[in-house]
Amino acid sequence: MAEEIGRRFSLDKVEIDPAIKNRIMAADGDDHVGDWDGENIEDLVKELDRIEERVDANYTNLPHNFNLPEDLRDQVEKDYPIWACDKQGICLTGEHADKAVPVDKIRRHYDKKHGGVEGFKEKLRLEREQMIAGLKRNQK
Repeated sequence: MAEEIGRRFSLDKVEIDPAIKNRIMAADGDDHVGDWDGENIEDLVKELDRIEERVDANYTNLPHNFNLPEDLRDQVEKDYPIWACDKQGICLTGEHADKAVPVDKIRRHYDKKHGGVEGFKEKLRLEREQMIAGLKRNQK
């Protein structure tokens, strides 16, 4: 039987071209409009400024989102909001993606307000449970 050349299975490890990981896409997702290597958040800010002169960038899918520490993902990154984070732990934050903030300062914000990131996540979990219980009561 001839060996199948180039056949790949879904569990095979896939190597992604690093240049693809650096792409900044247009807001409509169609065009590659810029690049950022994930090293320095100031470089991203400059690149976004350059891009915004001619087209809207897709801020919700900026490259190197894996730089964001695990504890600040999901609920925290939406609440704060955090748009991107560089390899030194400096994040692009703010409603208008206009502030560079170290991850330690973000954690201190949640320490002061909720006793920590986990306290914030627990508050959200309890609020969700209460909302679901209220909906169930109203359905009866």
